[in-house]
Amino acid sequence: MKNILILFALITCGVCLAQNDEAYVDSLVSEKFAELESQQNKEYFSRKDYCKGKVMIFTLPNGEVCTSRTTYYAVYVFWRESENTYKLQKFDNCGSFRPLTIERNSHFKNLLSKVEILKSEVVKPFKAENIEDHPTGNMTVKSCHKEFKFALNGDKFEKKYDEFDLEKESTYRNLNAEYNNSLNLVKLSNHISEIVDKHEESGNFYRER
Repeated sequence: MKNILILFALITCGVCLAQNDEAYVDSLVSEKFAELESQQNKEYFSRKDYCKGKVMIFTLPNGEVCTSRTTYYAVYVFWRESENTYKLQKFDNCGSFRPLTIERNSHFKNLLSKVEILKSEVVKPFKAENIEDHPTGNMTVKSCHKEFKFALNGDKFEKKYDEFDLEKESTYRNLNAEYNNSLNLVKLSNHISEIVDKHEESGNFYRER
């Protein structure tokens, strides 16, 4: 009888608990990109944020519990709505959020106009100022990443970097920190973070379902 009750509990939890991986999130974003392409939108891009091993659990509007499988992924998609506005939509392991309208300000216009620079820039790996063979051996390294996809006036490309490579304050000074943080890609990412953080803190992201 006890085994039957345990089995019933597991089946019930399986129904109530949704677990989605990176492939699920990527499929949602791909659908959005396909929609924007079919609309012949000339300017859209996304940033995927994740820290390996970080798991998040949410209660969805319908009462269902959803958790990320292994790692939580959040993707922010921006697309041009008018000369002065973007739409911003968030996607994660548990689904999509309602789009928000944000300003297409001078920071975006300036940074996104430098397409060839964005395409050519490469974030250099962390380089420690010391002579040890394994400079990060005694350091706690948090593996967090940013991945970008751009579609700008028909030019499509992808970029990515490990946030650790931007680190300024650590056990050993990062000799590439100043260079990395001066890149247009990183400046764009910082501007995205300012906007996203503001809306996250204000609770402006609402799930669609």
